[in-house]
Amino acid sequence: MRIRTTFSLAILFALACPSTAQNWTGAINSDWNNPGNWDQWPLDGEDITIDPLAYSGAQTSPLIGSASVFTPDRMYVQNGALLAIAANLSVDNRLIVSDGAEATMTAGTLTTDRLIAETGGQVTLNNGTVNTLSVLALGDDGTAPSRMVQNGGTVNATGEFGFDCEVGVSFPRYEMNGGSLNVNGDVLWFGATPGGGRGRIVLNSGNVQVDGSLVNTTGSTVDLHVEIHGGTFTTNGPGIDMAHASDSIVQTGGAFHVDDDMVFSNDGVFLATGGAVSFDQQAELRGTGSYRFQHISIAPGALLQHTDPAEIAVAGDWINLGTFDPDVNTVAFVGSALQTVSSTGFHGLRVDNTGGGASLSGPSTVAGPLTLDNGLLHTGSNDLLTLLHGSSSTTGSATSHVDGPMRKVGNDAFVFPVGKAGQWRRIGISSINDQDTEFTAEFFDSPYTNTTSIGPGLVSVNAIEHWSLARAGTTDDARVELFWEDAAASGITDCATLVVSAWDGTSWQGALSTPSGSCTGNDPGALISNNAVEYYDVLTFGSNDGTIGVNEIVSTAPSISFNGNAIQVRGNTAQADLTLLDASGKAVLSEPVTGDGSFSLPTLPSGWYSAVLAPRSGHLPARTFIVVLW
Repeated sequence: MRIRTTFSLAILFALACPSTAQNWTGAINSDWNNPGNWDQWPLDGEDITIDPLAYSGAQTSPLIGSASVFTPDRMYVQNGALLAIAANLSVDNRLIVSDGAEATMTAGTLTTDRLIAETGGQVTLNNGTVNTLSVLALGDDGTAPSRMVQNGGTVNATGEFGFDCEVGVSFPRYEMNGGSLNVNGDVLWFGATPGGGRGRIVLNSGNVQVDGSLVNTTGSTVDLHVEIHGGTFTTNGPGIDMAHASDSIVQTGGAFHVDDDMVFSNDGVFLATGGAVSFDQQAELRGTGSYRFQHISIAPGALLQHTDPAEIAVAGDWINLGTFDPDVNTVAFVGSALQTVSSTGFHGLRVDNTGGGASLSGPSTVAGPLTLDNGLLHTGSNDLLTLLHGSSSTTGSATSHVDGPMRKVGNDAFVFPVGKAGQWRRIGISSINDQDTEFTAEFFDSPYTNTTSIGPGLVSVNAIEHWSLARAGTTDDARVELFWEDAAASGITDCATLVVSAWDGTSWQGALSTPSGSCTGNDPGALISNNAVEYYDVLTFGSNDGTIGVNEIVSTAPSISFNGNAIQVRGNTAQADLTLLDASGKAVLSEPVTGDGSFSLPTLPSGWYSAVLAPRSGHLPARTFIVVLW
């Protein structure tokens, strides 16, 4: 969204020069209300000029030490003149400070329809109150930038407050070191050829309240620039419109409040290296520019909608007490110290932290990509990271992984990028049917509490590390893959006997598995179960004795059975042939059978086999027994 506004500042400076005016001479002293200090005593509604070229006699600069007894229409302070205001002054039309002149206010109330500093003029407010009824404007530079410096007091600007550069490249500046600035209207930046440069608001201390928009106007030749180093800057209008790639808001400290239903349209740069940004109502981030926040907060009941760009960056804490709508975009945590991330539903989440990483405070979800570039993502049982169905994750690394539990929802194959205390140890799941299935995984860099109670076929289980893998949502099983990044560090030396092992509540059970990678030295590798594991909650590496396998699956003839490494024939009263066929139909064992008997199996590779008992008479049906070996 681009905010369109009628900008009236451009016509001001063409009307700035006086035709006829009463001149200050300072012939006697600095008393503003002494007729002897004027070439003609000003009457209400007349124009007055303060210009050292018209000084005579004592040539003193004017001081308004008591309330002005007359109200000029237009007032010009120019050519290096100095005006001191310490009491009340009203100007009906406009007060213009120009050409290196300076007006300094220390007390009283100044009320004027328009207050303008141009061609190097400066207005300084140390105390007191300034009321502008339609325009507060800073124009083109002279030998120095046109400026307003507020060290204290209060400025109430009604209508428009803005910057207008039309003569040359200029850098007008509103500098605030204390006090309050209240703008009841828009803050506008306007420039026209040959004008250019940058209008600057610099907040070092104090409070700025803008009940309107911040707008770089359409076609403007100047850049919008706001610096927040301290104090509080609050916008309470429909928009912030940074139309140029060179427009910028820079924050190194203080507080920036976005306190209205508004669109923040940024084609430039929002760069915060300190301070906090608070979204207090409903705001939408848009634009092709960049956003880098330090601390960011979404107030209770507030909504922050991230429509553009594809990624925003946060270098400090993310405090979400309201609602965040990520659209299909990513939030990147890019700090150099530990970042706190409160409960949020993200689309994309990226961690690129060079310090203590990012720590969840409350549960958060990711619907799109989880990208782990640098730094740890700390989670907990009450601060759980959940990746929703259809989401994805990078593999992580030793320097960037999830330290704590994380959950994956869905039926896609997935590898959890988990680790602990800088040790990166992934665990994968696959062959899941139901997309509502949930698995929650966590790595522990210590042995499970029981490593000695082992089931049939297991020799031992790992005494260095283990994983938890909890299932919820459905009863779907999954194949499980365990990873090591350093075989020696994980206590792995022999791939031939390695099996995925699961704790069934009383003992460890092994599942025949297939290794990949290397089991020697500091090499990485992985181990995946050949089929779905039967038990969850706790898993680790195990070593088997070669007898782990599934015995009986289907028996259509009770006269033959499988027992250990032999086929048993019982109840046979006729001559028959016993044949063992592999999955391709090739006979790997053929024995004549007369009566009962036990027939030992040769050494066979893992797989499916059919044992067929066929009577020779042909009067009885063949009996088939299915055997699975692994």
